[in-house]
Amino acid sequence: MKYYFLLSCFFILLFSCDKNVNSSTEKSAAPPAKVTNSNIEKLPSVPLALLQKLYDKCDYVDYLFYDSNFSMSMNNDGSIKQTLTHVSQGVPVLDKPCKPIGRVFYEINGETEIEAEIFFSNECQHFIFMKNNKRLYANNITPDGVAHFQNVFKQAGGLGK
Repeated sequence: MKYYFLLSCFFILLFSCDKNVNSSTEKSAAPPAKVTNSNIEKLPSVPLALLQKLYDKCDYVDYLFYDSNFSMSMNNDGSIKQTLTHVSQGVPVLDKPCKPIGRVFYEINGETEIEAEIFFSNECQHFIFMKNNKRLYANNITPDGVAHFQNVFKQAGGLGK
């Protein structure tokens, strides 16, 4: 019963964080659609079924930051669930030449289930989820996630922003 309550709270938080959300949700892993008259890449939101699987089964999260000697790992269930709340339902417009600052790996029983590049700057604050280095999904970072990363970078000596 406790887990159903926590799961319900997680999804309420997830859906309430981003007000600019389309009413339809992507259910399949559609390939990225490219707009023909510009360089805007459009990726769907990570499916709720995948987020649910990570919420239920992910037992290890590893953050690796490029251009630094800093990384973070966690295997505490509560901390892992908290990191999943940093994934907004909102889908970013990928029209800026932003550079990823790192990558996060979500693992289940020692196997990487999915990984995401972290884009975190004044212009870009989103994740691009990948499997086998193929870009599949994109989601904004929630305001709580932005605050979390700012705090982490402040403590680590100024990475990111």
